[in-house]
Amino acid sequence: MSANPIVVVDKISKTFPSADGRGSHLALDEVSLTIEPGQVLVIIGPSGSGKSTLLRTLNALEKFDTGNIVVNGVALADKRTDLNRMRAEIGMVFQHFNLFQHKTALENVVLPQVVVRGRPRSEALVRARDLLEKVGIADRANHYPSQLSGGQQQRVAIARALAMDPKIMLFDEATSALDPEMVGGILDLMRKLARDGMTMAVVTHEMGFAREVADRIIFMDQGRIVEEGEPGSFFASPSHERTRAFLDQIL
Repeated sequence: MSANPIVVVDKISKTFPSADGRGSHLALDEVSLTIEPGQVLVIIGPSGSGKSTLLRTLNALEKFDTGNIVVNGVALADKRTDLNRMRAEIGMVFQHFNLFQHKTALENVVLPQVVVRGRPRSEALVRARDLLEKVGIADRANHYPSQLSGGQQQRVAIARALAMDPKIMLFDEATSALDPEMVGGILDLMRKLARDGMTMAVVTHEMGFAREVADRIIFMDQGRIVEEGEPGSFFASPSHERTRAFLDQIL
């Protein structure tokens, strides 16, 4: 581990009420990990294993019950921490885009810069146009989300996250809501971000992407990290029986 990891997760646990309201469900069970600068961490596992919950705790969209998370030197468990300011350092790309439907693609990228970062609108416009070009939809700048395909909307969402100049990008199953023909383009864009040195934590079911791009892979089940390792050894010779069973089902 480097002297200054961007993320340190220390034995966090999170419990949700059960669906029937009569009990509780342990979503995260003393999970610990680190993410180094420039590292691509891929998190895989079956549905309900805690992957998305873990990702959402990293920028305080979900509160954890016990343990602590330190992001870029800021402790989330510290009551003095300004969570809104901290979130500005973390880009988050969701499964379902979360764009402002009444704003154009360009305005979706401009608005957070002005409101959260306090940038002059003229500067935010230049940055937004540059990023829409980078993600390949500069020609759709004046289109509304309803006029864009799912893949195009996700590109806008990625541009919006990048516009905040984040220290780390979180991707929560960013391709799972897309038509199959749209998936490849978004994965290519994520590959480019990785090549450019962006620190990333990615929840995904795309094993080809994980094998190619990840520096480290974590397999989760029932709220715990069952196994982790580099892609070569992880896929070729997983050490845990549960990991082997999961990979047998999806590869």
